[in-house]
Amino acid sequence: MATPTLGGWLVHVMREADGALSLEESLHVIMDSMKGYFPCQSVAVILIDEDTKELRIKISRQISYTFAKQFHRDSPSATAEKVVLEQKPLLLNNVDASSDLYRELKLEHEFTSAVIAPVVKNQRGTGYIFCDRADSDPFSEADLLHLQVIGLLIGSLMEKFELIKQSKKLSQIDDASKALQYKAFIPAMATEMERARTHGYPLALALLAVDAFRQYIETYGIDMAHALLAEVVEITNKNIRDMDILARFGADEFILCLSGQTEEEARQRLETIRNCVQEQAIGQGDSVIDLTVGALSLGAANQLKKSLQDILAALGKNLVDAKSRTGGQIVLTGMG
Repeated sequence: MATPTLGGWLVHVMREADGALSLEESLHVIMDSMKGYFPCQSVAVILIDEDTKELRIKISRQISYTFAKQFHRDSPSATAEKVVLEQKPLLLNNVDASSDLYRELKLEHEFTSAVIAPVVKNQRGTGYIFCDRADSDPFSEADLLHLQVIGLLIGSLMEKFELIKQSKKLSQIDDASKALQYKAFIPAMATEMERARTHGYPLALALLAVDAFRQYIETYGIDMAHALLAEVVEITNKNIRDMDILARFGADEFILCLSGQTEEEARQRLETIRNCVQEQAIGQGDSVIDLTVGALSLGAANQLKKSLQDILAALGKNLVDAKSRTGGQIVLTGMG
């Protein structure tokens, strides 16, 4: 069967990728379709971390899982960085296998010909696609152009799925506090409970009540009360991990899931959050902002099998107990 034209291939791959539900799925479509259109020994999409500049393989074909998983470079080589920054593809034929250029670009396999094209997202190079051949026809200038188109397509798909993710996230965010909405917490919590049961690690849940909320409404109005909640959320987020889940539970309460935390670890984390809010929350500057906390530790298998309704009832009981004491208390128990 004749190799399709670039235009024909693009029509095919865009139709297939348009139905993908995730970036990973769309990248699989591109990689699989390249086998017929763009024959090569191996191919990999390598992205540069925006915070650390480290390189990781996002997806690959004909490269072993072990190599792709372990691949890690602290920063792109000078050649790769030039391709990314200048957004210009590079054609390599008959490169000396003992040269620095060969060693810095080589992935798992020895090669005789390679092409490198930038992955461009939001008009900026964010990585590159590397494609090599061995003991076959070398790549041509036309191949160079074609791989550049593939790099642009990948960047465009990355933008698309980032926008989808952002729009979904925005629809799940509480406008007043900037924490997750409770409706978004429920499925996230169900997933985390299932993971904990499957992998046998503990969870801790906490209700955080902002004691001054009602006073703020009466004294300063609802807008300032909401600003106080947003401040508490900001401070809390700085003291939890990405895997933890924080959502608005009620008017003046937040629910927090601490994943993989033992009872003692959860207590220390909650004390840190409470102390940081007391020390850092400015509010109107009139008084210390206290959090009252009711919390549960779920460690045993039978505890992790409890229904969410039973867990929330026990959690509410601990918050009521904490509120019956002097302000700013933490009541943390195991799940009965």
